[in-house]
Amino acid sequence: TGSSAHSKAIVKFYDAIYRAVLNHIPFDKIKCVLVGSPGFQRDDFFKYLVAESVRRDDRILIKSKEKFVLCHASSGHKHSIEEMFSDPNIASRVTETKLVKEVEALNRFMRLLDTHPDKAYYGFGHVQKANEELAIDTLLITDELFLSSDVVTRKKYVQLVESVRERGGAVYVFSTMHVSGQQLQQVSGIAAILRYPLPDLDELEDIAANHEAFAEYESDEELTEAERQRKVEARMREEMKDMGF
Repeated sequence: TGSSAHSKAIVKFYDAIYRAVLNHIPFDKIKCVLVGSPGFQRDDFFKYLVAESVRRDDRILIKSKEKFVLCHASSGHKHSIEEMFSDPNIASRVTETKLVKEVEALNRFMRLLDTHPDKAYYGFGHVQKANEELAIDTLLITDELFLSSDVVTRKKYVQLVESVRERGGAVYVFSTMHVSGQQLQQVSGIAAILRYPLPDLDELEDIAANHEAFAEYESDEELTEAERQRKVEARMREEMKDMGF
């Protein structure tokens, strides 16, 4: 009958998940396993897992059943992972896990970007400059950059990560397989929360860019009147910066 076929399909589905859990989750290293679903599927699966682990005498699962945390999710799509972590009850259960700390760091960065943008920077150039100013409290970077297959790119980002750590900053490497990593990727893949505001960071970059642009000319005679004026203004801003203004 249709009902019998459906039941067999459900058991087959649960068995596939059971095997994946057993083969891919290092229970000796992880603190918890979130099981989320709409309705009561998570509860039914967990009952199946407990009963089946006893039947098969899978000791690792029997010993680790307390690590499973059941929670609501509106769907099976990746975005529902964020939904699960937004539940305060769930967050309190897994507060010490790496993923929760990453999500918290990203949320904090996004809030600062709206409320205090002079304490939140992204893009390699801005982040590198902030590191030179010893201003980075927390560095966020995707594994796509940190573990890049391009040797030059990987070396550049690894050196930055090591420098931030040496200067007392916290570093979080986000997996681009996770929603939070994909969100970070949308803002260049690297971002920083600063210890103190750097409102003049953009200005310093503008001065440096102007200096590089005008350095290509051997003398003022080669500049147009407008370019000459911009060069004078750039020098004045640089001198005022040196004097503390």
